[in-house]
Amino acid sequence: MSCTALALAACKTDLTKITDDQLVSLLSEKRGFSDRPARITKRTVECVEVLGGINQAVYKDAPAELTGAMKTDCRKRFQGWLDDPERNSTELELADFEREDLAERIVALAEEQQAAQDAQRQAEQAEKQAQREAEEAAQIEAAKVELAETTAAWESLKAGLLERRDVLVPACAHLTSLREQLKEKDRSNNLFNKGLPGICSSNPLSPEIRVMGGYDKRLAAFDLDKAGGLYGARVPQMPDLDMDKIDQRILAVMSATADYEAALAGN
Repeated sequence: MSCTALALAACKTDLTKITDDQLVSLLSEKRGFSDRPARITKRTVECVEVLGGINQAVYKDAPAELTGAMKTDCRKRFQGWLDDPERNSTELELADFEREDLAERIVALAEEQQAAQDAQRQAEQAEKQAQREAEEAAQIEAAKVELAETTAAWESLKAGLLERRDVLVPACAHLTSLREQLKEKDRSNNLFNKGLPGICSSNPLSPEIRVMGGYDKRLAAFDLDKAGGLYGARVPQMPDLDMDKIDQRILAVMSATADYEAALAGN
């Protein structure tokens, strides 16, 4: 399109025939390695503001040499884009970028793109937050089930431990009494060549009872609300209390008791 100076006003490009999509295609750029769609950049907005003479208050104190160099650089960029058929499907000419109405339209498009991008980012962040909260809720629910199962298993194990202690305490006391009785009657008895079962050397099952008390406190202190998240708290693992070994110790006490009772009965 070529116009004489006198006909320039009537010969200006009709912007109403240029769609927003055409302008966006012409002026948008990808930013680095971002997967975001191409958009009108801040640099392009500054170019159309300077060339179109809008938003002059921002640039009023800039040296003339600087704004002149900026305009030259902007014209080179825009001309390159106008010459690119993959970008440009309009009839715009470089001179059109000095029009205030085009500059204002481009700035408005850039603001719309920014608003849409901000809204998308907020939606993505909200979706990620909702996903994190759902995952944390699922982890807490799983921990709740695990806590209930662990508590039930622990109460059963603890009841078994206390039952065995209630057997051992009087059994050891009785065995100790039999040993004293045998000392009075037969200090040379072969039973004195070996000591009493180790379980009766102190308070029966006192180490296990201490472990039990410590685990009770850990279980009571477990906070379900902290079970969610990447580094969520885990339900405390039950201590390894070997009931079969404890039962073997009880049998050893009963066997020793029978030996002492037999020895006493034989004297």
